Amino acid sequence: MSLLQNFRLARYHVILTARSTIMMPTYTGSTLQAGFGPAFRKLVCTQGSIDCRDCTLNTVCSYPYNFETAPFEGADQFPAYDDVPRPFVIDPLGTQGEYRRGESFAFQLTLIGRAIDHLPYFLVSFRDLGESGIGKKRGRFQLTQVLTDSRESVYDSDTQMVHNFDNALRFAEIQREALSLLAARFDSLNTLTLHLLAPTRIAHDGKLADKLPFHIFWKHLIERISALAYFHCGESLEIDFKELIEKAKTVETTETSLEWKDVTQHTSRQDKKAQFDGLVGNVTYEGELAMFMPFVVLGELLHVGKNAMFGLGKYRIG
Repeated sequence: MSLLQNFRLARYHVILTARSTIMMPTYTGSTLQAGFGPAFRKLVCTQGSIDCRDCTLNTVCSYPYNFETAPFEGADQFPAYDDVPRPFVIDPLGTQGEYRRGESFAFQLTLIGRAIDHLPYFLVSFRDLGESGIGKKRGRFQLTQVLTDSRESVYDSDTQMVHNFDNALRFAEIQREALSLLAARFDSLNTLTLHLLAPTRIAHDGKLADKLPFHIFWKHLIERISALAYFHCGESLEIDFKELIEKAKTVETTETSLEWKDVTQHTSRQDKKAQFDGLVGNVTYEGELAMFMPFVVLGELLHVGKNAMFGLGKYRIG
């Protein structure tokens, strides 16, 4: 049986150009998400200030689907899921902090499943957000260009037209990439190094994990992938979760340089301090890893752990 035949995602390289000085925090994904969420709602909502949960259109409106995702009726595979993972990831590609007029900065936008069809709403929301401004000084920007991974233009500021190419990447292609990666990068199929590039926040036994044994990493990764597939691609991941977690427990940590990074930054939308601390650094595992690799490769695009949708939990395979 083929796994995740309906799973798909699409990635876009979004380029913004500052029109006035923009002051951004260390982790800019939360600032972008906090700003374009309200811009998205303003664009698509026809019901004013009503709570989405009370709106008669909440099952067909693109705003609650993308930003207040809730379990749908009959979602019996995840009966206890109160917080469904959002179908997008914002991956900032720089942490410069300050951008002056004329300077450009970029981020990667990944859309999962049905959210791919909402690409025009995402891009117009970012364009509108540029007019109202972001960051500490409400710096304004222009949505300059959006490109696919193959450098096809999806949007440019001259025409302001969105071209929604079918550039979706499917799980079968990710499996092939995993096999190619294994052959190219590793002398052995039994060794894996993860480079945690952004604070990774994984809850275990009621608290954030300060170490990352492979089975804890795997459990949270496969739960995230499974939920994204179920709620956003209409597909159940048919694997034996318990058996694979038990196999993951046999994988050993052979080397680690992980450290806890404390990050606190102010959120202008809620006017309070927010914690973005988590594990960063490198960890190397050894064991029977081939069965896990297609999902670990997919996780490079989807991230892992809390707040993954705006850039935390980002890792690369070494």
